[in-house]
Formats: sequence, C-alpha cells, structure tokens
Amino acid sequence: MFTVSERDRLRRDLVGAAEGDPRVVGAALTGSAAVGAEDRWSDIDLALSVGREIDAVVVDWTALMYARGAVGHLDVRRGAVLFRVFLMRSTLQVDVAFWPSDEFGATGPTFRLVFGEANELPQAGQPDRGELVGLAWLYALHARSSIARGRVWQAVYMINGMRDHVMSLWCLREGVNAVQGRGLDDLRDADAFAGTLVSSTRPGELLRAFQALTGLLLGEISAPELREAVRALAHGAAGTR
Repeated sequence: MFTVSERDRLRRDLVGAAEGDPRVVGAALTGSAAVGAEDRWSDIDLALSVGREIDAVVVDWTALMYARGAVGHLDVRRGAVLFRVFLMRSTLQVDVAFWPSDEFGATGPTFRLVFGEANELPQAGQPDRGELVGLAWLYALHARSSIARGRVWQAVYMINGMRDHVMSLWCLREGVNAVQGRGLDDLRDADAFAGTLVSSTRPGELLRAFQALTGLLLGEISAPELREAVRALAHGAAGTR
C-alpha cells in the first residue's frame, strides 16, 4: 500500500520529468490535488501538453512508468486526448493524460497549471438528464425480461445498472456531481436507495428490488406517457412470478 509521502514524491518526479522533456510544453495537476482536496486514498492525475511527437511521448512515458513500478495500464480516449491509467505495484493509481498542445486546457474546475500555457476550452457539464432517464428505462426493460426468463444474475446486473442511472438523476436534481457517483454521498436522502439493493437471486427478491427502484425512477420522469409505460414494467414483472 502506498504512503502519502511516496505519492507526493512520485508526483514531484513526474512533474520534473515533464519539465525536462522538450516535447512536453505544459503540464497541469488535475483531480483532487488541483483544488487541495486530497486525502489518504487520492491518486495522481497529471495532464501533459505535447507539442510534437505525441506517439513517441506516450511510448517513452509508458516506459518511464513501468520503470517506476507500474504493473498494468489501460487507455481511455476522448477525441485526440489519451488518458493512460497506470496501476503501480504499491496500488497507487496514476493517470497521465496526453493532450495535443492546441487542445490542452481546463475542462472543469479541478485543473491547476504547473507550467506552460493552457487554452480556453468549453467546460464539461453534468450528464444529460434525458439520456439518463432513457438509459434507466432501458435497463428496466432488460431487468424485467431477465426476471421473467429466470436469468437471475443478468437481472442483478440490470437492476444495478438501472440504479446507477437513477442515482445520477437524483444528483442532477440536487445539484451535486452526477459523474461516476462522485456526488452520491452528498445527497440529502441517499438512504432511500437502500431498499433497491438485491440481497439474493431469489425471484421474489429480484422483483422487490426492481419495483422499489422503479418507484424512485417514476419520481424523475415528467412525461405522463413515459411514466405510465415505466410503471407498466413493474406491473409486468410482477405478472411473471
């Protein structure tokens, strides 16, 4: 398990490596460190502005991270930006984002420039409410059919996915961060979701959790016809027992 001092030392070393790489023309801390909100479990988030040879920079920095103790990595792409997420032997997570220099800048409040220049970029917003509603009822559809077919573990999966989107809808309504569950613990009544947890794969238990969750979803839907259709999903599931 990593220590705070080990994390801080590695971050300083990585910033130093960025300053010493002539292809890297800027760097910023992102995430909790950018706003002084780190705790014992925080990871390292470093954004690099790459002026040239971005593919070579990615290769070289990947080698650097493995030399420093990485044991695996995964990639997330957003347009031309590569977010390479490293797992260190110490269990520390290190996210290194490789930005083309003409696209480098803050897309949210957790961005602190260390050196170089940043462009003015549109700020990333909250998820779209309509999309969250749509995904929630889509998961609900598959939860109903999974219960009816006796596909109990698929039903658990679908109910859990449905809950994720309904909880995000609650975050939107209360004005807290609706991305990746970051605002869930700031909800006034998150315990309302306790009854939506599935405690077993028994059909009756799956149905109970599904109906409880459907009731919470109905509170987030304003369109009358859609409300009735979603309500019918819960009634239809009850008829499959």
